[in-house]
Amino acid sequence: MSRQLVIHIPVLTDAQRASIAGAATARGFEPRFLDEFEAALKAAAEAEVIFASDAALLEGASDKLKWLCVTYAGVDHVLKPVLEDRSGILLTNSSGAYGVTIAEHILMVTLAMMRRLPEYGAVVAQRGWQRALPVRSIKGSRVTLLGTGDIGREAAKRIRAFGPKSIVGVNRRGKAPEGFFDAVYTVDRLDDVLPETDVLILSLPATPATAGLMDDQRLRLLPEDAYLVNVGRGSLIDQAALEAQLREGRFAGVALDVFTQEPVPPEATLWDAPRLLITPHVAGNMTLPYTVQRIVELFLEDFERYCDGQPLARDVARREGY
Repeated sequence: MSRQLVIHIPVLTDAQRASIAGAATARGFEPRFLDEFEAALKAAAEAEVIFASDAALLEGASDKLKWLCVTYAGVDHVLKPVLEDRSGILLTNSSGAYGVTIAEHILMVTLAMMRRLPEYGAVVAQRGWQRALPVRSIKGSRVTLLGTGDIGREAAKRIRAFGPKSIVGVNRRGKAPEGFFDAVYTVDRLDDVLPETDVLILSLPATPATAGLMDDQRLRLLPEDAYLVNVGRGSLIDQAALEAQLREGRFAGVALDVFTQEPVPPEATLWDAPRLLITPHVAGNMTLPYTVQRIVELFLEDFERYCDGQPLARDVARREGY
């Protein structure tokens, strides 16, 4: 039997399927495009490589599996089965594909909060005509990005065009991606940075080191009229503490795309917290065609490396979690 490449990504276009198929057959693989999960799960038993938008295909894989490539950047929900049950396989993500769409989301919600779009939306929904709500601007604001990877860099690039007073990055190593930030600090300097922040943007992955990073105490280090945007993982923030502070009157606005429990239960009090803009984890999904195309391109780059016996560019550091 030929070497099997199982692809379970229903949103692929015909052109994208053709490019994957061409690369696979040229390297002696049989590409199997299976959009129905049950069919893909069954085929996973013969797969050497799986390229999928659902890591649950691992449940059907056999010892033949050598490499799993997932279409998302965050792999926190994949790590446990890979570490415990599939420690011998390669695991790669699609980090580098989501910067554009998430950066645009960050700008959208930041401007919406600063320009009072939710409040004006409520006014016009009642056929009202109010024009005097005070607004603020990114221009002259102190912006801090907690996370300076692909998402942080793409966001910083776009924010720069609005003329902020400063763009500061915070990451684990304190290394500065060239040309994107005015300064970059390590996480142990976070408590010094937060009081000097008007807009805080979180794009970190979920790891043991980032869980609860923004606890009640750190949230209170931000100015009372700061803005906060989280497009990383819900585990980064003490969500209960954040809600309590919103109800106290802190924060000019908070935009959350990720939560400690998803979906957010209908009965959760978070839904009616003041000055909170909720989106249902849509900042980085696969609804932007560019994102899907980039995911395919990144996979094909690593596929060539795999076939040549070279290290994969997006190999996940499993203990670190990204």
